[in-house]
Amino acid sequence: MRSQHYLTSAVLALFTFFMGSAQVLASTPDGETPANEGVCDVLIGSTPGLYGLCNAYCEAQDLDMFGEQKGSNPKILANYRKKMQSGDPDMPCLAPPPCECWTQEEANAAALNGVCNFNTEGTYAEILSSSVRLNIDTSRPSCRYRNAITRERRDIDPMAAEEAPNCYSFVVNACAAVGQ
Repeated sequence: MRSQHYLTSAVLALFTFFMGSAQVLASTPDGETPANEGVCDVLIGSTPGLYGLCNAYCEAQDLDMFGEQKGSNPKILANYRKKMQSGDPDMPCLAPPPCECWTQEEANAAALNGVCNFNTEGTYAEILSSSVRLNIDTSRPSCRYRNAITRERRDIDPMAAEEAPNCYSFVVNACAAVGQ
């Protein structure tokens, strides 16, 4: 009887150890399992495959909370960018490089109350609202920002060729966030 008690205790201890280990192994960097904070939701209905790659890259590794970090999988990012089509945003959890024409917050505010327009070639994008107009032409490359309330104007013509895609991404991300 005593040996059966030891056996039961040993099995219970092993079960407890493995259940605790599984919880630790299943957790993500922010401690929430699953890591579904919704950073990839802007990709629902976009190019097939991007949403899944975004979840694998951003949410499973919690890069949506902590930004790109060592250990992030460059192959997933490369596959995402290979599948991207004109008008698709870059990986949503990556902090976009700066844009001299406007901030992401300015683009977001304009898109929230405005209309987004893109050309079919994926080289021109604009947001028109009652108070703000911004546009980017990556083929020239140039950008323009107008705020009717503050009278602020920013024109960069020409702009550095490598900066134009960043400004274009700000517009794409802002429009995708409001479903345009």
